[in-house]
Parts: sequence; C-alpha cells; structure tokens
Amino acid sequence: MQSMHPIPMETDMSHLSRACALATTLLALAAPAAPSLVIVNAQVFTADPARPRAEAVAVEGARIAAVGRSADIRALAGPGTRIVDAGGRRLVPGLVEAHVHLGQELPAAPLALPGLPFPGPSAEQALAAVEAAARQGEGWIGAYVGPALARDGRNWRAALDLVAPDRPVLLRGFWGHTTLVNSAGLQRLGIADDVADPLGGWWGRDAQGRLDGRAFEAAETLVPQARPMSPDELASAYAEAAGRYARWGVTSIHLMNSEHSLPLVLQALARAGTPQKWTIYAWATPAARVAQAWERLEALGPLPPRVRVEGPKWVLDGTPLEQNAHQRADYHGRPGWTGRSNFGTAELRELLGQALRSPHQMALHVVGDAETDRLLALMRELAPPAAWRAKRVRIEHGDGVREDSVAAARALGLTVIQNPTHLPPPPEPGRPPLIDRPMLLRGLMAAGLPLALGSDGGVDEQNPYVNLLLATTYAGRPAEALSRAQALRAYTAGGAYAERQEARKGRIAPGLAADLALLSQDVLTVPAERLPATTSLLTLVDGVVVFEDPALAGSGPQ
Repeated sequence: MQSMHPIPMETDMSHLSRACALATTLLALAAPAAPSLVIVNAQVFTADPARPRAEAVAVEGARIAAVGRSADIRALAGPGTRIVDAGGRRLVPGLVEAHVHLGQELPAAPLALPGLPFPGPSAEQALAAVEAAARQGEGWIGAYVGPALARDGRNWRAALDLVAPDRPVLLRGFWGHTTLVNSAGLQRLGIADDVADPLGGWWGRDAQGRLDGRAFEAAETLVPQARPMSPDELASAYAEAAGRYARWGVTSIHLMNSEHSLPLVLQALARAGTPQKWTIYAWATPAARVAQAWERLEALGPLPPRVRVEGPKWVLDGTPLEQNAHQRADYHGRPGWTGRSNFGTAELRELLGQALRSPHQMALHVVGDAETDRLLALMRELAPPAAWRAKRVRIEHGDGVREDSVAAARALGLTVIQNPTHLPPPPEPGRPPLIDRPMLLRGLMAAGLPLALGSDGGVDEQNPYVNLLLATTYAGRPAEALSRAQALRAYTAGGAYAERQEARKGRIAPGLAADLALLSQDVLTVPAERLPATTSLLTLVDGVVVFEDPALAGSGPQ
C-alpha cells in the first residue's frame, strides 16, 4: 500500500484560484455584452413584418442587439452604454437611395435657360442664349434643356453652327437621353461623319448621312470625353453628396454609374471615404460587344470599404420625355411613332444569356410598355421562371409594367425600382400631356412585386422626403399612391432587397446591421406639405454615428 502524502495548501489554493478565474472568464463569455448604444422612448418603424412596431432599440457594435419596450431595452444598458431618449420621435431603418446618378457635370457651367424643368426652353430661346454666350469667352458652351428641345427634330448641328460657329456646344436633357452638339463640338471630341452607331445607341443623321448633331442613348457618352474628371474631383462630389445624404438619414446608395469608368469611380470612392454603403451598378456602355460589359467586372481588384459592385446596367429604351421609350401606342402628336428599342432581338437575347451565366445581378432600364413586353417574352423563352427568380433582375423605373404584365413580371422574380419624380402630373387644360401613359405604383406592391424607391437624381442627389411626398400623393393618379408606411418600407427594406442584401440590412431586427435614422418629425403622420423638411437627428451606419444634430449631443453614457 502506497503511503499518502498530503497536497501542500499553497498548491491547492493555486488550483482553486485558476479554476475561479476560468469560471469567471466563461461566465463573461456567456453573458451578453452590454450594448454600446440604446435608443429608448421612440416610435420605431421596423419595416419588419414579424414585429412592425417597437419602442426601443439596443445596438452592440455594428449590429442591432435587441428591439422591444423601452424599459426592457434600458435594462440592458451597462456603465459605458450611451442612452438616447428619442422623446417620442420616429426611428426608422437607414434609408436606401435605390437609384441615383452622381458626379455628372457639363463641360462648362450651364447657361441659365427659361422654362426648366418642363417644358424647358424653346429652340429660339436656347439658340439665342448660345449665340450670346458665343460672343464672349472661349471653350465649351453647355446647358441643360427640356422636352421641348428633345422633341424638336431639326438639324441641331446646323442650327448651333449658325449661332456658335467657333465654340464647341453641348446641350443636354436634364434627365439624360438627349444630347445636342455642334460641328466644333464634334471636332473637339474627335467624332467624324463616318462614325459607326455604337452598341445600344445611334447617331442622328441628315438625308446625306451626315451627323445632324443629335446623339441617342449609348452614343451620348460625350460629357466625360468633353470634361474628364479627376479622381479627386469625383471624390469631392461623392463626399459632398454623402454629407447631405447623412443629414437625411440615408445609409445606403445604389449608384447608377452612367458617366465614368468603373475604375475611376472606385478610386474616387476610396479617396472620399464616405460613411454610407455603396452598391455600384456598372454601366454596360460603351462596349464593343455584349460580353465586354461582364468582362470588366471580372477584372476588378480589391474594393474600398463598404462598396459592392453589381451590374451591368443596360438601357433597353429611352423615355417618354424625348419620346423614344418603346410603347404599344403612338405618341401624342406623332402618328405612327411608338419609340424604339436600343437593342436588336439577337443582342437582347445575348445580354440576357450572359446574365443567366454571371454571378452578378443585372439592372435594366426599361420604360416603355412594349419594351417591357418584349423583355418578358424573351426571358420566358430563355429560361424557366425559377432560374430568373434566382437572378433577381432589377427593372429600373418600371414605368412600362402594366396591369396585364404585372403577373408575368412577378413570376420572373423581377424587382422594380420606381422613381416618384417620374410619376406624371395631372394634365394641364389646353396642353398636351408630357407623359400620356399611366404608371402603376400601389398596383405593383399589391400584385406582390418587390418595390424600391430611388430619386433618379442626376447632377445632384435629391431629398428622399420629396420623393416620399410624390409617392404618397401621386397627383396624376391618386388611386395608385402609396400609403406612408408602404413608401417608407420601399425606401428601406425594399431598397435592401433590390440589392440582394435583405439578410443584412433594411429592417430593424436583431442581428441586422445597425443602420438607423432618428427623424426630426414623424413622416407617417406629419402633414404632407411638411414632408420635405424632414431631416435625421441621428444617423448610424453599422452602429457608428455618421451624423448627429447638436440637440442630441448631450446624450452620453448613463
């Protein structure tokens, strides 16, 4: 029998001390960390059907930790937790700007022209302004014009040459889709009469085949050639826009990259260091062939923080403003003209086939109802609905989705991004309508089509609450107006779904990104005319405060 030797007391206590330390560590790991921030006494619009309303939210790091009653959420706070008393204000998910163009500039400061935006200056007014500008200074003359000029089919090259023979001139529709240039401008850009029509666009020509100064769709990529922007200039434009967006509570931006190369945009965003999350929809044109648009995406290197790249975006037709959207019926005042498609059937079939093979999401500008019909038919021909639902193709604008095509669009899993600024106003007595086709809005959501809202801002970003106002009033067709809650859901959860990020953001629910905006007024109840005055008092992206009104600055750790 072995002899028994007692364990020294100090050794026993050492083991006990280590065991206690281990137990303390395990308990600390098991216990939930105190949130870094809690917002209490709020009216929380969650955009989450499982729990549409709440009073308070807890944030831990980049994520939402808890959603519930104020007393329960306040009880989670620790010594270092910042507690913000919302004072009954509306707390919403960070807004998602689902369609915007930023960083576009004319080659010269735009002339001041009358009648903008609608109908814009007459041809005589525009030519007189160009002639006056041509008498002084040098270099480019630029201006934004409206539908009146876009629908004027004269030889604009000859007309502009008469008033500005020695100065390059570029006139641009404020909505895009219309560019007019003179001989000096074409020469400055290196464009000769024998230039071929590009993929997805065409040049206007006279009876002799000479360029008439009109550039359509993919032929319109003239502005970046006339005035190339440096990465620093573009970064400054993005940073300024991001600052205004933060003050509105916008935390995600879908940039329709229509003017600049993708490498330039990524370089500019890296330099700007903006706080928002960006999804870049790379422009498909200019491209010599369809496959080239996808090949550009495969050549990208590391992306800047909070930046994703999707695309490409293809523009399948024009718009009703210049009357090039491909419609079923003739345009008002133009018997026999229904617009046109930018791509032939073989080209459209090829770009859809590429989309089926690519991991990238595709965005399609489709405005006319006839072009929408054509797209839906070709999609059904190329693949079963389940294959398309997995791709989640975006329809930018969705103006051409009609009552008789909405079911087919839903079956194919399309997501519609509508822009409230496109909604036609009531017709003016004695004047032909600028847009003479009805548009669905409430009907899209009622039919089960996923809906997101974006501004379609061009030169500058647009106030999202102006678009909220337009979507919820729809003066031209009130029965199609959205409710406030529907519009806000489209501006938050709808935007996240449109970019395939709904599992990460867009709603106020535990585990999702802490992208939040505490609004200055309740957008669900404030009188409609006051909606545009809404701002965010506190904007968070991934739990980080990116904008704060001074009135909330005193809410520190409690």
